[in-house]
Amino acid sequence: MIRLAALSAMIIHSVAAAPLDGQEQPLPLPTEWSTHFAWFLVANPDYAPASQSADSALTAAHIQYQLRLHADGKAIAAGGFEPVQGSPIVGLTILRARTLEEARALANADPAVRAGRLEAEVRTWWVPSSQLP
Repeated sequence: MIRLAALSAMIIHSVAAAPLDGQEQPLPLPTEWSTHFAWFLVANPDYAPASQSADSALTAAHIQYQLRLHADGKAIAAGGFEPVQGSPIVGLTILRARTLEEARALANADPAVRAGRLEAEVRTWWVPSSQLP
């Protein structure tokens, strides 16, 4: 957990003090933020599996890797997205790590990333401390 005073100040400055619908009182803005990492799984359009069975085995290895991250407490949540035409993003994993470099190392160790089927885009994600474990 870290204090992000600058981020809080920026949010406070950008959020109007007036109620959203004219009647409700605004909720207090968070002062404590947790740092997590959002790992977007991006389909590699150039990936060509050697065979259907090899691709199925890679999918199973990828899922097992994601499940292991969760079981080890490194992932808060992981899952795939419904396909959207024109978007290469196929999944998201929310990681716990000490640094961005550690989060990237976890993402790049995924068998599907190592095989070139998926690419890993990892971004730092700040969340009010009360919203995630």
